[in-house]
Amino acid sequence: PATGLTSQLRAATRRAHDHVDGAFPNGLDSRAAYVRYLTAILPLAQWLHDSWRPAWPGLAGWHEAVRVQHLQADLSRLGAAPAPAPASSPDIAASAAEWLGGSYVMEGSAMGARLLARDLDRLQSSQPLIVGARSFIDSLVGDPRRWARFRHVLDSLPDHHAAAAMRGALGALPRHS
Repeated sequence: PATGLTSQLRAATRRAHDHVDGAFPNGLDSRAAYVRYLTAILPLAQWLHDSWRPAWPGLAGWHEAVRVQHLQADLSRLGAAPAPAPASSPDIAASAAEWLGGSYVMEGSAMGARLLARDLDRLQSSQPLIVGARSFIDSLVGDPRRWARFRHVLDSLPDHHAAAAMRGALGALPRHS
């Protein structure tokens, strides 16, 4: 169960999460649905990548440098290359706490990735392109204990960083989902 800041972020992002779930009522049941999913999550991955600062203490394990590349490669393999991302985003995270808030959205989406991976397992028999376009989803399901560790980091933030984390999570949703 979510506690502390994780609980606050979950409550604040519930409506957007329900909206995303509603956009895929049958999961990833077609190539088009899978392309929509990957396309929708790419801007968030790009924002996290552009906002990352190596000097943030103790957070290096949460930065996935290849996440954007996985998404772009999967989209390309599906014949749906995304529009090129801007060279740099002027709207980057102002602090580690804000970045962690945005990461909450990405890490939370990884929780549902196990179901999505099963959808892709079923879909790839009729859509052979799916077999070679799973690097993003497969990277999300590779570490089953990651979410628990991430929640611990998030819930360990001092209270005075909660507003920045909330800003990061809420800011990630309208731009990126």
